[in-house]
Amino acid sequence: MDLAGDVSRYFGQRANLYRDNNRKLAKIDLDADFNYDGTINNDDPADGGAFEQTPPGLVVGVGELAKLVLRLTPYKIDYQGRAKVKLQVDGINRDSKSGKFDDGAEKGGMGHIIVWRDSTKKEKILDSRDPNLRSFEWTLDQRTPANLQIIPRTLYVEGVTPSPKHAGDVRLLISCYDDNPNYEVNPKMDPRRWVKTFRPSFDHILLTVRPQPQEKNFVNENSEGVWLGKR
Repeated sequence: MDLAGDVSRYFGQRANLYRDNNRKLAKIDLDADFNYDGTINNDDPADGGAFEQTPPGLVVGVGELAKLVLRLTPYKIDYQGRAKVKLQVDGINRDSKSGKFDDGAEKGGMGHIIVWRDSTKKEKILDSRDPNLRSFEWTLDQRTPANLQIIPRTLYVEGVTPSPKHAGDVRLLISCYDDNPNYEVNPKMDPRRWVKTFRPSFDHILLTVRPQPQEKNFVNENSEGVWLGKR
């Protein structure tokens, strides 16, 4: 669960593991300010590299809002209502090799985060403690290029309750996949149907919630509003 590309055995970022005629539907990227300098730069490895999947990942204090930047670059333009972008939150049980919690054990075993549509906190997208708000989907239709405007460019994650035991115990996973009714998981079962679809792509951020915010060293006085709330 520490690697976004390991969501399933076949899909993900293992480009050389399988060879087939399919290509990814899109490139998707979820970044944050991992070096706590007040900027999120796509060309800065510190804002989109290994720190995404290395505990503690992004550290958010209780009552603090951190900006997330979502970038979507489609390889297929005519979506015809099939392409989905899904954002989901999962707890990681670091006392178990599988990373999974037993039913009902997540509540006390992981930090609590909320993902908001913007900094006004008027539209809640995800809540790690609410089973009904663990995932959210956007559907891309055939309108081009207006369909990309459906996906928000930025989101905000809020720390609510500290991670009780382990760092990096919350995973925020973004995926883009082809919701094709002819979708077949195993290409060996029916390769003729398999070639009609596109591979999904993934990215994620591990999160740690702490009682107090991480120390910051802003290069621009936080003029971009990357961090809000507690200082």
